[in-house]
Amino acid sequence: MAHSRRSLLLCALLTACHASSRSSARERDPGRERDVRLAGVTLHTVTVGTRNRPVRYAIHGGPGLDHTYLRPGFDGLGRDASLVYVDLRGHGRSTPPPDADGYTINAAADDLAALATARHDPPVDMIAHDFGAAVAVAFAARHPEAVRRLVLVSPLRDAAQVRAVAGRSRDALGAEGWARVMALTTAQGTLRDPRSVPLLMKRLGPMWWHTVPSDAVLDAMTRRMVYRAESDANFLQDVVRWDTRLVARDVRAPVLVVIGADDRTFLPAESRALADAMPHGSAVTIDGAGHLPFIERREAFVAAVEHFLAP
Repeated sequence: MAHSRRSLLLCALLTACHASSRSSARERDPGRERDVRLAGVTLHTVTVGTRNRPVRYAIHGGPGLDHTYLRPGFDGLGRDASLVYVDLRGHGRSTPPPDADGYTINAAADDLAALATARHDPPVDMIAHDFGAAVAVAFAARHPEAVRRLVLVSPLRDAAQVRAVAGRSRDALGAEGWARVMALTTAQGTLRDPRSVPLLMKRLGPMWWHTVPSDAVLDAMTRRMVYRAESDANFLQDVVRWDTRLVARDVRAPVLVVIGADDRTFLPAESRALADAMPHGSAVTIDGAGHLPFIERREAFVAAVEHFLAP
């Protein structure tokens, strides 16, 4: 169990900004914040773009993280649409569920359907990364009327895949490098100090990046990040029982799986297999990118997603 916790934590915490010019772009368009009260939780959202339609939801990975690391990589998807970043229940600036039983993938998916109803949104396009992709698939399976198209970026597929990450990391980093990573986490696999997120990213560089970002880029990315250890720990209890393939056949919307060619977190073959499990699934591979293609190959990522989402 401890290895599973560490594995998912490592998947979650590896995020980054692009270059300093991209950071300044974020400052020019901070987005419009809105907290939406639902039954049991309040979700924090940030909307980018001036158009009312189409509506696209951007869902972060984790568990334990928030939406901020998706920016500015996803921002281009709001040029001709309303792009709504969402902090899932118990994450970032959203409120936690009333009790620990509420930390489930299905509950998070139902929140997104309730959010669309509260906002009076039409069927939405959803772009989701890592752990968020599992939530997005559950959303599409449980609420088919609320989704138009689905984009899964480096998606979490199942618990066995998560358990494999620890071994892959040890192989990539060596015993000494792995020990330095483990020094940053608790026995439960959560981060000891949220301020060490940039250091963790740096120590895991060879495992998670095609090209490791600079310290300045990593520091800039984490400036507004809210890491929630309780969500990391509680959601993992559901993740260790999860298998996206069991609900994939119920997804009727068209699905695109975006794969970084050098992804060592969730391997390209695993992501392609998930695309094949969808009734209307397809996949695209982006060269020169690891687990976060929207960071390392931002323009290629936006172009591939826009092509798929085009009417």
